[in-house]
Amino acid sequence: MGLIDINGAPLKPPAKADLVEETGGPTMGGVRQIQSGHPADGLTPYRLGALLREAETGDATAYLELAEQMEEKDLHYAAVLGVRKRAIRRLQIVVEAGAEDDGSERAAELVRATMNSAAIMDDLVDMLDALGKGYSATEIMWNVTTKPWTISRLEHRDPRWFRFDQVDGRTPLLRDEDGDLPLPAYRYVFHCARLKSGLPIRSGLARLAAWAYVFKNYTLKDWAVFMEAYGHPLRIGKHGNTATAEERAKLLNAVRRLGVDMAAIMPKSMEVEIVNGNVTGADKMFEGSARYWDEQLSKAILGQVSTTDAIAGGHAVGKVHNLVREDIRDADAMQLASTLARDLALPLTVLNFGDAATPPRIRFEAEEERDPRMTLLAIKTFGPMGLKISEKQVRDLYGLREPEEGETILSFPARDTGATPDVPPDNRIAAMKVHTAQGEIAALADRLIDSGTAQDGMDMLLGGLLDAIDSAGSLEDIRDILATAADGAPDETLRDLLAKLSLNARLAGEVGAELD
Repeated sequence: MGLIDINGAPLKPPAKADLVEETGGPTMGGVRQIQSGHPADGLTPYRLGALLREAETGDATAYLELAEQMEEKDLHYAAVLGVRKRAIRRLQIVVEAGAEDDGSERAAELVRATMNSAAIMDDLVDMLDALGKGYSATEIMWNVTTKPWTISRLEHRDPRWFRFDQVDGRTPLLRDEDGDLPLPAYRYVFHCARLKSGLPIRSGLARLAAWAYVFKNYTLKDWAVFMEAYGHPLRIGKHGNTATAEERAKLLNAVRRLGVDMAAIMPKSMEVEIVNGNVTGADKMFEGSARYWDEQLSKAILGQVSTTDAIAGGHAVGKVHNLVREDIRDADAMQLASTLARDLALPLTVLNFGDAATPPRIRFEAEEERDPRMTLLAIKTFGPMGLKISEKQVRDLYGLREPEEGETILSFPARDTGATPDVPPDNRIAAMKVHTAQGEIAALADRLIDSGTAQDGMDMLLGGLLDAIDSAGSLEDIRDILATAADGAPDETLRDLLAKLSLNARLAGEVGAELD
């Protein structure tokens, strides 16, 4: 059975001509213009509430323009949102075949090559513009001049040029002079950030960040006014009861000029009193308020504050908070992978392989972080034990490339793996002789084992005992057998063999001869 659409009907690929023509570009004087409003200028809580309600009822233009302005005007919001968007660049894209047949494998290879191309990698961050605004739309530009059909580039489209169906609030539509149109098949990567349950237009981070933006702006404006007057003395002008309006105006002008030009003239009958202000701590109030709203933005977008603001707790708290940020990154990547599988992998498979292949699966995978010191310790420990270690993997881990022909190669002296006895310098020659003799004894023992001589002696000594233990019926019987064997006379064959070997080793050590 072939692929079907949401209504159960067979999914028919679009015609070749429908894949070439651009459908969502800007228009001159139409509904898709690049000019934008600036609702953030002079924004009040009342106006913010109104434009959020407009977005819910279908007109999200002002809300999307506000989200764009917030990224341009609020430094902290732009920073933390940018961190969350770009976090996905550290993940690797993994493409797995949807089935084990040849067609599915070839489809997976095509999708894998497409996902690793510059056309896709450069637009992943644009697709995650949905984190702030709730959704993002990217138009696919197809190359159909050769087989297989491939994606030549992606064009990020202004989210203001799209809206959702008025009935379900979820189906995306393209705004056009002839009305809202359904998105053409296989032409768009339309990603919705499901950061909360509900309608896509209400899921963007900009919706909750907007309130922090408004209140922090009030704080910053008041702080600017405070800093302008901070440190200036209070100037009080005094005039008599009979002063005319003209005289009072002159006095007021003189008082004002004292604050700017530090010079003024006035009638002798008038006075100016300068009162020095002694205000302390007010600057901390404004700073604390602005910092509070920045921390709330960090919590809302990154899930924590320690990676953006210095807090108490040290390295341990920082590691825990970084794990929280990684959890959020992985959740964003999982949602984006589902969108890419639906809007990129599926079209590439259907257009090039039809029903002969199953669309591949896409996922993002974090590269495992390894401690180079622990890896080096593992190599030194398990290498001598026989573990096969890839040279390429070690080179990649430490950034050591393969030396080219003609390059000077570093050389290192061979290390003696045997242990040299720790002795004074005067006895170094004797120590080396002892060390050599020990090695020869070990070699002789190996020869005895290989020849079977040692095994024959052990069989004569323990063979009957082991047979008796095998035939025992209980632990009490084994105990009695061991007690009887301990009282009996042991076989002298193995003892005589060991005695002869010890004598030979001693004589060889005395005369400096080699053992045979």
